[in-house]
Parts: sequence; C-alpha cells; structure tokens
Amino acid sequence: MEFKVLVVEDELSINDILVSALRADGYIVKGVFSGKDAKNVLDTFNPHLILLDINLPDESGFDLCKYINSKFTIPIIMLTARNDIVDKVLGLELGADDYITKPFNIKEVLTRVKVAIRRVNKYKDKSEESFIEINKFIKVNLEARMVFKDNEEIKLKPQEYELLEFFIINRNKVFSREQILDQVWGVDYEGDLRTVDVHVRRLRSKLNKKNALSIIDTVFGIGYVMR
Repeated sequence: MEFKVLVVEDELSINDILVSALRADGYIVKGVFSGKDAKNVLDTFNPHLILLDINLPDESGFDLCKYINSKFTIPIIMLTARNDIVDKVLGLELGADDYITKPFNIKEVLTRVKVAIRRVNKYKDKSEESFIEINKFIKVNLEARMVFKDNEEIKLKPQEYELLEFFIINRNKVFSREQILDQVWGVDYEGDLRTVDVHVRRLRSKLNKKNALSIIDTVFGIGYVMR
C-alpha cells in the first residue's frame, strides 16, 4: 500500500524540501500553501498523514488542526518555528499527534513520519476477534483495534489507540510519564512529557462517562494507571 502525505506549509523552500524528501522516501505527496487549499484537497487526496505548519497566510494552523480533527481521524504532525511549550501543548490539545520545531533536520522529519505511518498501518489491519471489556461501558477489540462505548464505535487516532492499548495490556501497573513516553512514543522521541498528559486527557474526554470512574487514573507525583 502506498501512503499519502499532505504537506501544508506556506514557505515555498520548506514545502519543496519536505515534498521532495518524502517522495524520495517512497510516499505519494501533495504540497499546498494555505488552509483553504488544504481543505479543498482533503476529500480528494485522502491523505494518511498531514504535516501542518502553524503559521499559514489565511488562517492559523491551530484552527486548521481543529477543523481536520472535527471531520477526520488523520494523524497530524505540526511544524512550528517557535520553541514555545505553550504552542506545542495547544497543538496537542487541538488534536495534533506530534510536533517538530523549525529549523529541523529532514532525517528527523522522515523518522517521525515513518513512526506515524506504522501506527496508521497497524490501525487499518483489522480482523474479527473477541472483545476485552474495560468496564461496563467500554470494550475493545485488540486484534481489530476497534473501541466501543455503549456499543457505539469511538474513532480514535492511531496514537490515541496506541496509548489506550498500552494501558489495557498493563492494567493495574503504575507508570511514570517518562516510562509511558518511552514505551508508547519510543525511546528516541524527543517530545515533552506534557505530550502524555494531553493524550490521556483526550482519551478521557472520548471514553469517560459522566458521573462514572475515569478509565485512566492519575497517580499524583508519579504518573498514570488503568485499574
């Protein structure tokens, strides 16, 4: 299967570098320069992954990220020229899966893309097997990578599912944020520990029920656990 990557970057030179490097690595790539152009090609190009710059000429990359996640479950890697943790956390809160700070090494970008694509590939590999019940509301088919809440399928992004699966496999074990980052994102991942916090909040918002116990508990001063 050939994977498609959409590059949304208004700087011509950076857009060209990303598109050329990704094509050389075997991906089908389309480069666009504005939020409007990105929205126009989402349905027709149907990308498996999006590289999204924060600063676009017609709208904020944050707004575009929010729009994409309201309609699709496409993994998003945000590109930012600012090494500001507030920007990075905001991007994650709005549904981004990862972020890369400019200036970047193109090899780092390609590595992050490969990791994200592997998750997409696993996410699409479905088969019919039995379900694991997390509680009376949530059940998960680990083989099919499908999650149901009150018998309605909940669409998780690949990174969100990876985190949920990690907790399911390791139920009743307490993990620090550092351990979760190493186990789920990989030991070479250079992102901030807040990445874990944001993804846990995203899982809770999608899977928790009002007035019910959280599926993932915070262990203050240490990290998280699924009971």
